[in-house]
Amino acid sequence: MLDLQHNLVSILYAMKGLIEAHMGHVEENRFRSSEEALSHAHEMMKKVDAQVERAILVTKRVRLAMTASKKREEPTSQVSIQEVWNQIIHILINQQLKHGLAVINHIPEKFPEILCDKNDLAEILYCLADNAIQAMNVKGKLIIRVNLGFRPSEDPIATITIADTGPGIPEENLSYLFEPFMTTKSPEKGNGLGLCIVRGLVQKNGGTISVSSFKGCGTTFTLTFAVAKAGDRKEEQDLTLIG
Repeated sequence: MLDLQHNLVSILYAMKGLIEAHMGHVEENRFRSSEEALSHAHEMMKKVDAQVERAILVTKRVRLAMTASKKREEPTSQVSIQEVWNQIIHILINQQLKHGLAVINHIPEKFPEILCDKNDLAEILYCLADNAIQAMNVKGKLIIRVNLGFRPSEDPIATITIADTGPGIPEENLSYLFEPFMTTKSPEKGNGLGLCIVRGLVQKNGGTISVSSFKGCGTTFTLTFAVAKAGDRKEEQDLTLIG
């Protein structure tokens, strides 16, 4: 909660600073005309509005993270990992995938569907892939690998690993990686809620998530989900990423 307070308070102080700057100009008669004062006020209001949008985004993501982590239910939707991954990579290529970054796909043909909501899986894979691309910055490899595991007296488990060849994560940060507002990014690039939401969505769908990394040797996230049993596939919903 201290991190939440810090994020919101910093936004409020930014808004307060913008308003005080304008009022200071007014009190000191720095404007040469009423039109100039109105124009300056208009610019300040646009900047305040941007800060308000930041605050709204933070509170929405907090609510989503809290809801996802508490709402655990038996997943009933079946989804193809390959199908969702293809859509995610298409989105990333259109948005920001840079020349020099290679995407390596090790999803076996006809791999069985898993039990997970399609939109939840899309948000999970998008966040992990996007983080990996940002970590690698200019060049590197983004690798997805899917395996099927079997344990005695249990249904089969699908294991998904998403790895990158980026700089890795410092050891002291690993234990806090899924905590709210844990981020090494600038405020413009992230608010530290992505991995917290990812963990909540994974748990909501009965899965697990873990991370392994070493500085200078890249990072690997490992997800597990139950494999869907044979049966008719339910009607799909349109893919919608959380904004």
